[in-house]
Amino acid sequence: MNNKLSVFICVVLVTGLASCMKSYNIEGSTDHPGLDNSFVYLKIAKGNSWTDMDSTEVIHGKFGLSGTTDSLRVAYLVNDKFIIPLVLEDGMINVKVNKDRRIWGGTDLNDKLFQFFSRYDSLKIRVDDLDHEYNLAFMDGEDMQNDVIPRLNKQYQLINASMDSLFTQSVVENFDNVLGPFIFMTYAQTQQFPEMTPWVVDIMSKATDKFKNDPLVSDYINKAKQIQNRANGLEQVAPATPKASPKPPTPNEMAASAGKEKGDTSKVVKNK
Repeated sequence: MNNKLSVFICVVLVTGLASCMKSYNIEGSTDHPGLDNSFVYLKIAKGNSWTDMDSTEVIHGKFGLSGTTDSLRVAYLVNDKFIIPLVLEDGMINVKVNKDRRIWGGTDLNDKLFQFFSRYDSLKIRVDDLDHEYNLAFMDGEDMQNDVIPRLNKQYQLINASMDSLFTQSVVENFDNVLGPFIFMTYAQTQQFPEMTPWVVDIMSKATDKFKNDPLVSDYINKAKQIQNRANGLEQVAPATPKASPKPPTPNEMAASAGKEKGDTSKVVKNK
C-alpha cells in the first residue's frame, strides 16, 4: 500500500511539474540572402548576464527552434542583422525576416507584441520625417524661427502624445501578463536614469499588485524613488549600488539592427 501511495505521489508531482512548463515552437523564414548559413540565437537575461537558450542555422531561408520554459517570458531572437523580441508561450510562433522588415506572431501575446512595435515604429518614422523636413528647410534658407520650428514643434507634440497613449494603453491592458512589465521597461530604456516621471506616476496609480510586484518594475520604482529622495534632501546616505543587470535592446536598437546595411543614422526618439 505504501509503495502504491509513493508511486501515486511521484506521478502527481511529475504531472504537476510538467503542467507548469511552457512549450514553444518558433518557425522562421527569410528571403534575405545574407542570412543563409548564419546562426540565429535565442537569448534571455539571467542573473547579471545574457544566456543562450538555443541556436540554429539558417538553411535555404528556413530556421526553427523549439523547447520548454518554466514560465512565460520574453526572449530575443538574435542575429547579426536583426533582434526580435518574442514571448515564449505555447503554440507556433511564426517569424519572417525580410531585408527591411520583420514580422512575427501566431500566438496571442506575440500578436500583441508585434502590434505594439508596429505602432511604435510608425510613430518613430514620423519623427524621422520631421527631422528630415527640418534639415531640408534649414538648407533651403526658410524662416526657421518664425515658421519651421513652431510648425514642427506642434507636430512633435502630437506624435509624443500618441507615443504616450501607445505606451499607456499597452502597459495597462497587460498589467497581469509578461507584456506589461516588458513594455514598461521598454519605456524605462528611453530614460537616462530611473525617474518618477508623470507618466510613471500615472501608470503606478493604476497598476495591479501583480504588476507592482514584478521584480523589474519594483526595482525600477525603488531606484527612481531613491534618486528622487536624494534630490529632495530626504535621503542622506546613498544606497548600495546594485549589480548591473543586462539591459534588453531598446526599440531603437532593434530598428537599427534592421538598418545597418543601409547605413541608417536616424536619431533616437526621446518621446518622454
